[in-house]
Amino acid sequence: MSRSTWADIKEHGPPGDVFYKINAKQFNWEITYPGPDGKFGTKSELTMDNELHVPVNKVVRIDLTSKDVIHSFFVPNLRLKQDAVPGRIIHVWFEATETGQYEIPCAELCGFGHSGMKGNLTVQSQEDYDKWLKDEYSQNK
Repeated sequence: MSRSTWADIKEHGPPGDVFYKINAKQFNWEITYPGPDGKFGTKSELTMDNELHVPVNKVVRIDLTSKDVIHSFFVPNLRLKQDAVPGRIIHVWFEATETGQYEIPCAELCGFGHSGMKGNLTVQSQEDYDKWLKDEYSQNK
């Protein structure tokens, strides 16, 4: 595979169905969901540590960055690994084709708490995802 082909796959993948912002920090994944209106930067957006929920068979788009040092967002089951670099927003995408629970470890030595930097990816049916998200928005008003 040529470099230009890889760049095209990585940077210009399919249009996204769901969008998130993930900010790595020692020693958590800070995950932001857009508000119910689908927009970031509003009072209704939802941010939590280490819990990424996505619907199955949907293209997930992530803006990935870091607050402090280089981290590496790693979902081995999806063959996804991407460094999170301070001062840079890196666009990541994936599509999970099976429901389930998956670990998101940091794959870059990032300090004394590195071994405990683990998030959870929950891939759900669209119905379960919608219910979970609605419940989270109502609890965090």
